[in-house]
Amino acid sequence: MAKESEEEKAQKRVNELHKKHVEAGYQWLDAKVVEIYHKKALSLSTSINDVGARRQLRIELQQKYGLQEIEAVNILNGYNVNDYITKYYRIEHKIPTLRIRPSKDDFSDENDDDWS
Repeated sequence: MAKESEEEKAQKRVNELHKKHVEAGYQWLDAKVVEIYHKKALSLSTSINDVGARRQLRIELQQKYGLQEIEAVNILNGYNVNDYITKYYRIEHKIPTLRIRPSKDDFSDENDDDWS
């Protein structure tokens, strides 16, 4: 049996994430949702503390969209929002994320310029 490639592993992982999201009944996060929740948070107060109505907004984001707590807090505070939009877009459309790792050849002495 052939060894699974990195691309196949990545595709399998994103398919699993998509399936879990759909089975849990979560809605998909997009820029419009992020903007709405950020504006709601701004209208509450200038504090970024996770208390009161702001905490309820965070919990609502987590329950409706399947976000991690830190993701929901950051969205309310306007931090890293493009990263979260991209993350959930990729999961929704089953687009895998591949890690780019240097090969062993990238570090061989052959590739080094002679600086002496």
